[in-house]
Amino acid sequence: MMDAAHEHPPEAPCAPGCPGWAEGALHLFHLQHRYAEMMEACRTAKDIECVIVNPATPGVVLPEYLAEEEAVRLNLVLGRDTREVLIDEWGLRCSLTFQRRRFDCALPWPSVMAGMLRPPERRRPRFAVIEGGKKD
Repeated sequence: MMDAAHEHPPEAPCAPGCPGWAEGALHLFHLQHRYAEMMEACRTAKDIECVIVNPATPGVVLPEYLAEEEAVRLNLVLGRDTREVLIDEWGLRCSLTFQRRRFDCALPWPSVMAGMLRPPERRRPRFAVIEGGKKD
């Protein structure tokens, strides 16, 4: 699904510094059933751009007309359509708009097949050494 290049073995942690983290971490963790790491990635991200879920997974709560779909992409960026995304050991919960109506969604971690995360902002040091001047 995603074609992200990771700079680590598949069983190693995928941190925000990895080039494949934003587009591939959730998919990697889904394939390996690493739901605690999936939860941590979502908590670490500046934003969860979207998640791709399997509506047939037990525990998923989505509008009924989506039940027969193989996969559903949900945009979760705070401030656009959802006011908050609740993240815990069970999964994700949020309220989204479908066909101009608000709907409370529930997405257990096993249903999350992939997604896109916005990496957290990197803190820059306040002071840095600048090389220069004469060298003896």
